[in-house]
Amino acid sequence: MTSNQNRRYETEQYKRTPEPVMDSGFTNYERLLVELNNREYYPKETYEKFLNENGLIAEETFDKNTDHAQLLETVYSILQTLLSNIDMYRKIETEFVTSGQASTALQNRLKDLRAEINRIKAEMHYADSDFSFMYYTR
Repeated sequence: MTSNQNRRYETEQYKRTPEPVMDSGFTNYERLLVELNNREYYPKETYEKFLNENGLIAEETFDKNTDHAQLLETVYSILQTLLSNIDMYRKIETEFVTSGQASTALQNRLKDLRAEINRIKAEMHYADSDFSFMYYTR
């Protein structure tokens, strides 16, 4: 995870190191489930693959200083796949009467999540590319 060392909050406000003996920190997988409100849309192996796609290892301890944006990108990817299979989403999220309501709610969640990801990346001064926010819109 050395490539993520330049992606830190400036104030290091989340610098608390988990106690390894007490196991007081979340793993990336556990934190992903928290972000998804413990909804299991897919099996654990699929979630692990999503985490790997975004540069995270499921069983490593979550570090908010370096892993937060990548974790939210993972959540975004998962919810994006559910948008194309709204019936699977409705099986877990039962408060929607119609597919249209579920789709609208999911699209709003994706929009809010994208805004949060962009805010975090801006705060962390992401250095992925010189063109990171070239086409940024509000």
